[in-house]
Amino acid sequence: MRLTLWVAWNEVVRLCRIRTVILMMLGLPLMLIFLLGNALESDLEPIDLSVSVESGSPLGEAAERYMASPGVAGYVRALTRASENEVREDVRKGKADFGFALTAEGVRYYPGQFTERNLVAESVLNRFVADANVRRTAAAAIPNLSGEALEASMARAAAAERVQIGTLSTRNTTDFNNFSAVQYYSVAYLIMFLLYSGMSAALGLTDERQKGTLLRLYSMPVSLNVLLFGKLLGSALFACLQAAVIVGFTKAVYGVDWGGSYGAIAIVCALVAAAAIGFAILVASFTRSRRTIESIFSLVITSMTFLSGGMIADLGPGMREIGKFTINHWANEALRRLMAGGTLGEGWQDALILGTITVIIMAAAMLRFRKAVALS
Repeated sequence: MRLTLWVAWNEVVRLCRIRTVILMMLGLPLMLIFLLGNALESDLEPIDLSVSVESGSPLGEAAERYMASPGVAGYVRALTRASENEVREDVRKGKADFGFALTAEGVRYYPGQFTERNLVAESVLNRFVADANVRRTAAAAIPNLSGEALEASMARAAAAERVQIGTLSTRNTTDFNNFSAVQYYSVAYLIMFLLYSGMSAALGLTDERQKGTLLRLYSMPVSLNVLLFGKLLGSALFACLQAAVIVGFTKAVYGVDWGGSYGAIAIVCALVAAAAIGFAILVASFTRSRRTIESIFSLVITSMTFLSGGMIADLGPGMREIGKFTINHWANEALRRLMAGGTLGEGWQDALILGTITVIIMAAAMLRFRKAVALS
């Protein structure tokens, strides 16, 4: 056991001294989390909407109430202006993301430079315009209809609404929900690069076979399994170190709230690291080519990250169901539950499925271990 731990320690030290490993396994995930988290964080902020209502417009008060309603205030931040020209100038100078002018003739939109924010603003305003058209039509068709009766009818229709205002990439229970974009991608890329840590183990076995180191290990008066297990354990410990650095750095520098269950986070990361090592043994048992190993890991891990929503938050219900067959999905769900203040006990199904996947992979790896370390 002492020899195994000594070999594992030396493997961790060896990996930490390789600059490309540090850059790819620590620098790259932190950079991706920063870039994607900050790039998409702006999409979560309310849209600055420059609004002007012409004096005497019968819908002026209704527009003000609509903009101040709780369901709309979360998406737009109304900036009242005295004239339509001021609205146009706000949009042109970038003071507002979108412009809306309500005149006696109708409504006018002034889109800004960001297509996504324009779509959100239009979806919010189109709902108000549709309600206004209903009011005008009802008043024309039923002249004797009182304003109170019309308001009650509109309230009943709103209570049974079939369309929800929102964006395609946010504010859904399956994606960002109560998490910021930085939190979301911190989890996704932590799991992705933990899986990549297994590639170093597979490449290490291949390099030792090609350089003849494995042959010398066979001739040593100690168990080969002890030495190789120590090297694999070292790769797993490096993955745990990688997780600790990513979690600690994102919390201290990016302000990511990981919740308070750091022991449970460590368990999830350890399961993912074990699955990565098992997958490395399986890949090394079937191929001897370094390039092939890199291609297999890149294809499998990138595909699993994509299907689990690690690149695009909401891929639709069909792709979401496919993503449940990946390690990333269950690890992401477990970590996000912990972020939200939950425990592994509350999300025992996620932890159980992740643990089952890890056990299956490790069992298959043990069956293929001798083939992975064979000299030919």
